[in-house]
Amino acid sequence: MNKKVMSIAAMVAGFGPSAYSLADSQHDEAIERGQAHYLLFCANCHGVDADGNGPLVELLKVTPTNLTTLRSSGSEATVAERVLQAVDGRHAVGESAERKMPVFSDNLEISTVIEIAAYLDSIQK
Repeated sequence: MNKKVMSIAAMVAGFGPSAYSLADSQHDEAIERGQAHYLLFCANCHGVDADGNGPLVELLKVTPTNLTTLRSSGSEATVAERVLQAVDGRHAVGESAERKMPVFSDNLEISTVIEIAAYLDSIQK
């Protein structure tokens, strides 16, 4: 092997574990930001613990979804897909076909929604 190839191989080998650490830390930071966004935008209805028992629940016509069980609810959609569909108003609402959750897609950046989804995915039971 020539020196250039060996040098590139050494750099790639050296970046391997640190690249994973960087990806993990970025994911952890996204979850932290997602939790902060969740508390700001979602917790009043869905609860601080995302269990559907927020402080405004008594004022709502429909009990908010327990967001800690999105993965185990039998849906084939991922947690992220379900969150995105709920935020933009495409989520399944049952027989009445009336949207019960306010549509937030005009008010939230997609990056904010993705971070909220990452947080919710991290707290699934």
